[in-house]
Amino acid sequence: MLRYMGAIDDSTMVVTTVHDKQLVDDIPVEKLLIHDVPVDIICTPTQVILTNTAIPKPQGIYWEKLSPEKLGQIRILRELKRRIEQETGTILPCGPSENLPPTAQRRRRGW
Repeated sequence: MLRYMGAIDDSTMVVTTVHDKQLVDDIPVEKLLIHDVPVDIICTPTQVILTNTAIPKPQGIYWEKLSPEKLGQIRILRELKRRIEQETGTILPCGPSENLPPTAQRRRRGW
């Protein structure tokens, strides 16, 4: 979504925090999915690690990976998809249907 808005690009640094015990030496590239975001900097309580990764960052939203059910759960993606389709006059792809586990119901704030 941030790429679509022009807020980030390939040069945007991706930083995460983890506990030292969560570190692994390497994650094989073949285990990564197309939407996984490689991290440039890892901060732990005891160190800052520059990963020097050459793995490319995702180029946007992979609509063909999002099932109608998943889109039904994520309002911002539904609205963005509708907006792009209206602006371009093109129907974006959608992934196959899937059975998703139930999600927690949000309670309406009744102040």
